[in-house]
Amino acid sequence: MDFGSMLNKLKRDAAAVTASNGNSTSSSNRNGSINRKRAKVDSASASKSTSVSNAEFPKKKVQTIYLVTPPNVQTGGPEAMHQLCDKINSDEASNVSAFMLYVEDRMEKAKFVKNAKMIAAYEIYHNVRICKSLDDIDPSSSLVIWPECWTHLIDSLPLEESDETYQKCIWWLSVDNNNGKFRNWSRRDIIHLYQSEYAKNYIEKNLLKSKKSGEDMKTITSNQVLPMTEFIPMRQDPKQAEHLSLEHNIVFNPLKGIHYTDAIRKRSEAKFKFTAIGEKKRLSPSEVTTLLHQAKVYIDFGPHPGMDRLPREAAIANCIVITNKEGAAFYKEDVPILEKYKIAKFDVDTVHRLLKESIENYDEKKNDFDQYREWIASQEETMKSCVSRFIHHVSVSRS
Repeated sequence: MDFGSMLNKLKRDAAAVTASNGNSTSSSNRNGSINRKRAKVDSASASKSTSVSNAEFPKKKVQTIYLVTPPNVQTGGPEAMHQLCDKINSDEASNVSAFMLYVEDRMEKAKFVKNAKMIAAYEIYHNVRICKSLDDIDPSSSLVIWPECWTHLIDSLPLEESDETYQKCIWWLSVDNNNGKFRNWSRRDIIHLYQSEYAKNYIEKNLLKSKKSGEDMKTITSNQVLPMTEFIPMRQDPKQAEHLSLEHNIVFNPLKGIHYTDAIRKRSEAKFKFTAIGEKKRLSPSEVTTLLHQAKVYIDFGPHPGMDRLPREAAIANCIVITNKEGAAFYKEDVPILEKYKIAKFDVDTVHRLLKESIENYDEKKNDFDQYREWIASQEETMKSCVSRFIHHVSVSRS
């Protein structure tokens, strides 16, 4: 530091000391005010935490449902939320309205995104409405559905001060994507929707662990645990796929179970053509559909955090589907395919033989998935039934 800089620093320090001495009373008052505010906030937070832990299952009739998702994102979770919004608004027997609530995670708090618009891909859902302002939300009659990846935000929606708070619901479209972030299973003011049997078992196991003395598990689950599926939309006319040649023997997701996929490729690539889905560039949903229609087999040896979309999309495209038995793939309710197409213990030679049999006898073996395809095709109707049950639970059955 040169002499001039040192002199300027000494002047600044001297000025700071003078100001501090001259305003000691003011500073003391200001610090006292800040400390009182902090104490008030800490007290309110502690009170809120205790209140939340002791909260009972809500009994007020829900009139409006808000579905939380980030804006401008086209993946399975946000699409499922738009599907649910559409189905709630399409239920003619219900007076409950639903709105998309576009938010972002900012420093562990939900931040409402103003002027957000629905992306074009979701325009196939004709009864989707969008919340334009947080001022439109009446906490006393509203329920907010959060995706399982944002459970840390469920109490952070910045609404105006009110004696009442909005009701909460978590839709477990996956288990693994929550990564254990949600831990307050003793809360009785939250409804848990499950998309898979895997998620249902996870929810009920944790609710059982949290059960307090005197609580009845059957009452807890009947109040707090409900099914809610989603479905694979028809993005392409089946007739358009009839002219496509089966130029890809095997397709796979390069983001899942790649070490297993690499092992089987080393064993089988000389005989069969392997094609990654979107390895070089991100594919649109319609491009994925086209690629699947050009393949004979879809393999998925990665984790299955929920009832995954790609195995279902592959089956609809007449692919033979081969998975492992991790996560949701373990459950017949989530991936109802023949056991021989589920690899319990990965063995390269076993998988190679199954691939060889499937590809060389494709026209015969694809029929093993007829019931799976019928089940997938029925999921939209199943979702309608789930929606009716959910609305009855949160609105019709309440006074």
